[in-house]
Amino acid sequence: MKTIPLRRLVAWSAATLATFLILTSVRVEEPWALLPNPLGIDVTLADRTGPRSDPLIVSGETGRGDFLSLRIGEKGEAVVVYDSWGHPGITSRPFRIPDDGRMRLTIVMPALDGVKPAPESGEARLEVKLGGEVILAEKVHFYPRAPARIWFAANPIGGAACGPVLRGWIRDTNTGGEYRGTPSTGYSWIQRIRRNSGLALAWLRQAPGEAVWLLVFSLSLVATVAFAAGRGVFSAIAARRVWRHRWFLGVSAVLTLGFTWVVTLGNFRLNEREIFGNFYDYQAASLLQGRLDVPEEAIGGEAFEAKGKLYGYFGPTPALLRLPFVATGLAFGNLSRAAMLLYFGITLACAYLLLREARRFTGDTGDDPVPPRAATVILLTASGWGSTVLFLATRGLIFHEAILGGIAFALVSCCCSLRFLRLPASRWWIGALIAGMLSLHTRPPTGLFSLTLLGCVAVARAFRKTHPSSARGAAISTGKDLLRYASIGLACAAGTLTLNVLAYAKFGVFDPAPLRISRPYANPERINAIDGKSMHAANIPYGFYTYVIRPNLRFESGFPWIYLGSNTPGHHFPAAKIDLPDHTLAMPYSMPGLFLLATAGCLLAFATVPPLRVPVAVTWSACIPMSLALFAAVATAQRYTGDFCPLLITAAALGLAGISALRPAARVVALVLAGLATAAAVAVTWALTLHYQGDTLWGVPEETRAQYREMRRAVDETVTQRLR
Repeated sequence: MKTIPLRRLVAWSAATLATFLILTSVRVEEPWALLPNPLGIDVTLADRTGPRSDPLIVSGETGRGDFLSLRIGEKGEAVVVYDSWGHPGITSRPFRIPDDGRMRLTIVMPALDGVKPAPESGEARLEVKLGGEVILAEKVHFYPRAPARIWFAANPIGGAACGPVLRGWIRDTNTGGEYRGTPSTGYSWIQRIRRNSGLALAWLRQAPGEAVWLLVFSLSLVATVAFAAGRGVFSAIAARRVWRHRWFLGVSAVLTLGFTWVVTLGNFRLNEREIFGNFYDYQAASLLQGRLDVPEEAIGGEAFEAKGKLYGYFGPTPALLRLPFVATGLAFGNLSRAAMLLYFGITLACAYLLLREARRFTGDTGDDPVPPRAATVILLTASGWGSTVLFLATRGLIFHEAILGGIAFALVSCCCSLRFLRLPASRWWIGALIAGMLSLHTRPPTGLFSLTLLGCVAVARAFRKTHPSSARGAAISTGKDLLRYASIGLACAAGTLTLNVLAYAKFGVFDPAPLRISRPYANPERINAIDGKSMHAANIPYGFYTYVIRPNLRFESGFPWIYLGSNTPGHHFPAAKIDLPDHTLAMPYSMPGLFLLATAGCLLAFATVPPLRVPVAVTWSACIPMSLALFAAVATAQRYTGDFCPLLITAAALGLAGISALRPAARVVALVLAGLATAAAVAVTWALTLHYQGDTLWGVPEETRAQYREMRRAVDETVTQRLR
């Protein structure tokens, strides 16, 4: 038995302890759960003129926030006002502002220590003292806040309760430190270290289970780095191998920067709460408790009500990925943006791996093949900036995260399936099956495509073994070979049925989306209009027309020039039962780069490169069940075109491999056409994305909308001046 040197054990232990202490510091500082309540503050006004209303303490988010503000009259009189969004405001007795503008307040406010997952309450205690005299004491409503979403002397969440900033200063009564923005500004570094030490001890006493999980998490991180170092990941040889793929890395870096800018609403803050992005965190918390239901706040108006409990129709895969963070208390409710960025990175990496795998079919069988630069740039750009993948970044909503996660896991499965097709004796089918099921339980259409692709690969391998006209037709496959491929096909079918099994565990029925117990369909007229079903065969012509044919866009003179929604009415389908016909741009116009490569490119590859015929055939065959399901659905939306991205990206990689096998002159012409289509895709996607985020999408902060309006004005003025 090999022994581990003592020096290495000491190094690992020290690294684990350091990681644990760093994460503990992040854990105890992030929630601000132990803000003093009551809190003593000194308020100094720089301007006593009115009328106006200035923020003192603001917490929560747009639509679910609490405000404590100072309302100043015209003659120096003032009141303290408490507002909880959507509830009547409560006003203190009037008082006069001293001539020096200084006031000492002692505040008891539920938001000071009301951090999620504390329940929403309508009977919380509010008390405000001016000097030592109580001027306001009431039972009030409050919304529990997400970690760190509390601000002093500022109002970043909007609303009519008060203005954006306090014209003055707020300081801690005891320390004298200024509160402005988040509470961390009220502490010096020494005070923060002392404070965090006390919080850490309190946390260890109150939540020892979280501490154990955090220690295990720290050990896992250190072990992963140590394993990578032992395998030579950080060696000079590995660095040279990575450098060979510099075009992939460079293009991916640029694409990721743009995606991050969009998904963070331009502020590049990933640790930020989204308006409807905490479902998976609550689902992970429920899973840790052995339950599948979630609280009201997690799902709200999208809930399915069964057996007296609330459930989401969203799959559990993203919640499983959040388990380490929820168990350790890190970034609860703040992970949507980071998760979407991770899925985007996986999407780009898989697009590149698919291109490498496609080229291996054409004879590029090196240990570490590097695709041509032009093909790399075209495929990555078309996938990252020229497809619905970027459109999904408009907001870190659960709807968008689910589709993007489904795309990422489906592409991982596609990579494994094509590798298994090329190496039938390998076990890559296991990876394809696992990733396909993860995709299925993130976004069912993408998972259905990836599992069907693996099943088609198994059928193709069995057919090639047994059909007399195949390259190896003379050697009839043994029963063991057929049993293996049949088992893989059955595993794909069983994996697909796990969606129904999970539905039965939650809803008591095998339907994954039983609309009759869904809150959005509580209106009998609405549910009866679609016969209580989420799919109808009569919808297939309408769905095909919507996703494949209709150019549902218009051009206008103002930036961004391309807009979703045509001025020309589309074809009418009287037999269709459609409940939510949202504006949708068909794939040839919304993703022309991928669509051209996936269709014309694959036709070219099938006709001219025999080794690519089977990969092309199984890829397009696999899309049939998923496409029929989407065409038959009662709802259409631009974001749903993302469900076709695994198909289009996989087929586009095969199309580019076919183009690379052409003669030089023909290859140049084909790449130029593909490049032009990709450039058009980027223009359309960015235009739709910017306008949807800045003008149409619900829940976007007013600040983001204002920035978009300013961008439009600046671009239009610049273009007008250039034309003159």
